Amino acid sequence: MKILNSIKKCSKNLKKKVKEFLTDEFGGNLVEYALLIGLALFIFFIIVGVITSLLEWPIDLANNLWDGIGANF
Repeated sequence: MKILNSIKKCSKNLKKKVKEFLTDEFGGNLVEYALLIGLALFIFFIIVGVITSLLEWPIDLANNLWDGIGANF
């Protein structure tokens, strides 16, 4: 019973702290900044993926050209 009461007290304390963090102006700003950083990283990795696929495209074309001609290197 003592353990159950301590778990309830800990969960109430945790809920209270999370609520204070989210309603606090500074805490809200931290959440917004984290979301913006996540969005920026997501867009960055999409752009990097597109650029690397564009860089691989001419190499594949060159390899297919020599294979189409029948050249064996």
